[in-house]
Amino acid sequence: MLSYINNKFCPLDKAYISVNDRGYQFGDAVYEVILYKNGKFLDLEGHLNRLRKSMSRIDFELNISDSAIKTIMKRLVYENDLQFGSIYIQVSRGEYSRDHSYFNMPLKPILVILTKKIKENFKTSVPGIKVFTTSDMRWKNPDIKTTQLLPNVLAKTKGMKNGYGEALFLDDKSYVTEGSSSNFWILNKDNVLITRSLDGKILAGITRESILNCAKEKNIKVIEKNISLRDIQSCNEAFITSASSFVTPVVQVDGMIINNGKVGSFSKLLRKTYLELNE
Repeated sequence: MLSYINNKFCPLDKAYISVNDRGYQFGDAVYEVILYKNGKFLDLEGHLNRLRKSMSRIDFELNISDSAIKTIMKRLVYENDLQFGSIYIQVSRGEYSRDHSYFNMPLKPILVILTKKIKENFKTSVPGIKVFTTSDMRWKNPDIKTTQLLPNVLAKTKGMKNGYGEALFLDDKSYVTEGSSSNFWILNKDNVLITRSLDGKILAGITRESILNCAKEKNIKVIEKNISLRDIQSCNEAFITSASSFVTPVVQVDGMIINNGKVGSFSKLLRKTYLELNE
């Protein structure tokens, strides 16, 4: 597989960074994951805009244009013979002798772009997953998409070891923030779609924004507010969204069974609609 790292195309097994890279030592880096489906990068502009915003929030910028990044991605897709897959983009602050502060360091950001093949097409219908809740132990700026993901990794792994498909983080008042790698939604008993607002406690998901726009176009009432465990217990349906999971139904949260453990018609329709919009 061909990759791109620090201004060069090279085979993946030759793609190296320095041990003094700040992304490696401090998690001082930002990233995006973009899905590729049969000739189209899904929600590309949104992902690139958020990449720039994340860099700005942690005080650096990349002097490579979006147009150049797109050209690199297209070459990687072609060279790696991708029909379906994902594109991973990471930008670290750069390489320098280790020091916590980057003040006065002559740093040059390092761009890395990798691709990953997905063997089969994106299915319009998928089974529901079980999720569990856990305290949100992440740093206080999860709205910045950095590579500081250890709490997410530990929560996700704990869930998978115990048969869960995702972990839901709870804030100090026991409201759901988001999943370890997804945004969380419910359809309440009045068929109102609810997801947490962009209050700085969650990542502004690009797929989340697409789903919001899709719902509004179909005149579905949407409320952005905190979701309690009681709200989940009484809801009609629940699901998660992300670039890699699209719309994935949730049929159980901890011991709470949702919609009798069956995937609801709304979740099915929303996933199908989203994928059709990205044909």
